Amino acid sequence: MTREYYYLDTNYLFAYLAHRHAEYFKRADIDREQSLKANRVITRLTPSKIKVSVFVLAELVMQLREKEIDMGIVILYGDFETAMLRREDINNFIKAFEMLIENESLEEMDSIIVAHAISSSECRGLLTFDNRLINNRTINDTNRAINGSEGIVITSDPTTLS
Repeated sequence: MTREYYYLDTNYLFAYLAHRHAEYFKRADIDREQSLKANRVITRLTPSKIKVSVFVLAELVMQLREKEIDMGIVILYGDFETAMLRREDINNFIKAFEMLIENESLEEMDSIIVAHAISSSECRGLLTFDNRLINNRTINDTNRAINGSEGIVITSDPTTLS
């Protein structure tokens, strides 16, 4: 299997949905630049090359509930396929999660989301606005330990990478 899909972090999906469905996000505090960037990057990559893990969807539902945003499940699933781990990726997921959960600067859900992306044989990169994930040494070391030089990219915009 080739690494052809980008996975979205929760903040990236939130920003994208805020741009696409602004009517639901009127009362939410939205970073307009992130919202525009998420829409631009996803449009350029095409939604058919983007997947969202069930972990991201779960975290997003919790965030939407906290912000009292009721947009319906159809919109959440509308543009993207669900990212699932293949049986042969499970051992790498467990190894990655065990390495990441030791890092106290990472929240548990971030560790799960990143471990899922790193261990997936179809994932090319994780799109996020969280610099704690982009610049995290433990994440970079885990990525190399699991994938060697063929690791995923963790960035807010893969179209600017060489």
